Amino acid sequence: MPPFWRYCGGKNYNHIHMIYVLYYNGCFSKRIEHGHMNIYNSTQNNLIADDVKVAENFFTRSVGLLSRKSISDNEALIIKPCCSIHTFFMKFAIDVLFVNRKNKIVGLYENVSPNQILPIYFSSYYVVELAAGQISNKNIQKGDIISLE
Repeated sequence: MPPFWRYCGGKNYNHIHMIYVLYYNGCFSKRIEHGHMNIYNSTQNNLIADDVKVAENFFTRSVGLLSRKSISDNEALIIKPCCSIHTFFMKFAIDVLFVNRKNKIVGLYENVSPNQILPIYFSSYYVVELAAGQISNKNIQKGDIISLE
């Protein structure tokens, strides 16, 4: 019996069993995908970030930047699919871009402090989390088109 089953009093909880099966079958990878990816603002013709990580599975999307103490100006985290985020338990403020399937920015928030919940953007397909201040530094605006390369 897995160790976490003891916390459930040994009861047969179907959702816990499902998580256990998915985890041990490799469906939850604990690693955020790293790769050399850049985010460009095609509308403004400038680089947004050149150290981009993508969180695409249950675990990495749930954790996001929670385990980090900071994020540098050239870093970004893409969370997909995603239409809303929270900053509970985060240690620093961030800038947030909500982007639709056509890579158009449909919403943006500057200097989102810890312990906040942002509204749901139903048209959003993914979220880009940046260091605080990058939206104004890079002149990013709602309606801009971004590209991932």
